[in-house]
This record gives sequence, structure tokens and C-alpha cells, in this order.
Amino acid sequence: MSRRLRQIGAGRGSQRGGSSVRRVLAVLALVAAAGAAAAQTVSTTAKFAHLEDYETGATLFSKAGDEPMPPASTSKLMVAEIVFHELKDGRLKLDDTFRVSEYAWRTGGARSRGSTMFLRVKSEAKVDDLLRGLIIQSGNDAAIVIAEGVAGSEKGFAAIMNAHARAIGMTRSHFTNPWGRAGNRVTPRDMVKLASYVINTYPQYYKYFGQPEFTWRGIRQQNRNPLLADGADGLKTGHLAASGFGLVASAPVGGHRLILVLNGLKSEKERASEGRRLLDYGRSALGEGG
Repeated sequence: MSRRLRQIGAGRGSQRGGSSVRRVLAVLALVAAAGAAAAQTVSTTAKFAHLEDYETGATLFSKAGDEPMPPASTSKLMVAEIVFHELKDGRLKLDDTFRVSEYAWRTGGARSRGSTMFLRVKSEAKVDDLLRGLIIQSGNDAAIVIAEGVAGSEKGFAAIMNAHARAIGMTRSHFTNPWGRAGNRVTPRDMVKLASYVINTYPQYYKYFGQPEFTWRGIRQQNRNPLLADGADGLKTGHLAASGFGLVASAPVGGHRLILVLNGLKSEKERASEGRRLLDYGRSALGEGG
């Protein structure tokens, strides 16, 4: 694990391409557009919210954006980032397989009654399938199997998660496990940083987040992201009793891209409606209409 940790951060450049001059001009244009939209007032019933323009990094809306919150299953974004990193550097291949331990099966499988990919105990699954189960089905079993396959244990994998978080600039986040149970803490702004990094660094793998469904062992499950039908193309939802309903979402808007983080909502329906409303606000702030 020490070799992997030393390699984290190698080659990590700017998360957003383009020259500094172009970025300054884009920021100025955005500020002007946002100023024109400032007459509109926006609020949200979410306890936590943060909306940014990916291209410029400009904040369009924030509510408790730098306050700690439990990320629930949006923690799996970091799991995906680590797998993408290993794939990109050639230490993993999509056809590689990981074994399903009894712990992963008992803790994250069907008998746990949580989000699951329905992996069989002592079976093997390809990394490609585990990514789909992790991202589309939000499988807790997939997250644990990946953690054990990469680092040998959840504890070891949590150390890698924290090292990656520091390298990305998530200065106010801390992970203790890969699937989002109590103990993980992030801020909305840090989750935007993570989403931005994934979008910029792994365009070849970002497609996983927008896939509408995945069938494993004859069980068809749909992507849980309610904003995919409203112009979003990723990323991940989450829910715990302690956190409420939340999501990290991204949507292309003209020549820009919005990244939205919400958490602390009371239901799936409220998560969907608040997410749509804030994306519409972002589109208006960028001059693209509602």
C-alpha cells in the first residue's frame, strides 16, 4: 500500500483545462450573467447545498457549503475515483476479478437489506461489473469487495480514500469506510471538488455514472439518480437515516457544466424536486434559460 500512496497525486494538474486568461474571461462573463440573475431569489429545503460552474469554479448557490455532513452512499464516488486511478495507471484492468468475502456478503449483500448488487459469497466478479454495481445499483457489497480487493480491508482502503481526498484538495473531509455507513464526513464544497476531479481526470470512465440500468444475476436495477431525466449525466445519490436523502449531480449547460450537491432532504421525491429546481436556477444564472 505504501507504493500506491506515494504515487497518489503524481501528475495531478489543474482540474479545469484552458489557459489562465481564458479562465479569467470566463469568470468575468459568469459574474455578469450571475449578476443579471441575482434579482431572482433561490432557496432550498435541503440542509446542505452547493452549486458550481465546473468550467470557472464560480459558486452559483451555497447553503452550509463548508459545513460537515454525512455523505452516505455518495462516499462511493471516492471508491470509484480510486478504481479509475488504478485503471488509468495500469495496476488494474476491467477484466480483473475480486473475490466476494463472507464479510462483504453478510455486511453488504442481500441479507443486509441495504443497497446491494446481490453478489454471491465466495464468488468472483470483474472490476467492470463491480463498478456498475457500485455506481448504478449503489451496492454496498460492491464497495466492500473493491476495498478488500485493492487494499485487503476496509480500514486499509479508508487510508487510501483519505490520501486521495487530500491530494484532490478535500481539506475538510474524512473517510472511515467505503460504502457510507456512519463515520464518514465531508462538506458539500469538497464533494464538488471530487466530482470535478472525476469528470476532468477520467472522461473515459465517466460514462458509468449515466448508465440508466444494470442487470446482475437476472436482477434488473435502475440508476437511482432522479436527475438523469432532466439533463444530468451523473453522478451519485445517497441516503442514511442520519443524513437524509442527498445527491451529487452534474449536467452540461451550453458551453458550461453545473455540479450540484444536496443533502439532508426528507424523501426521494423532495430530493428530485429540489435537484431539478436548483439545476434550473443554475441554467438561468448561466443565461441558458430554465
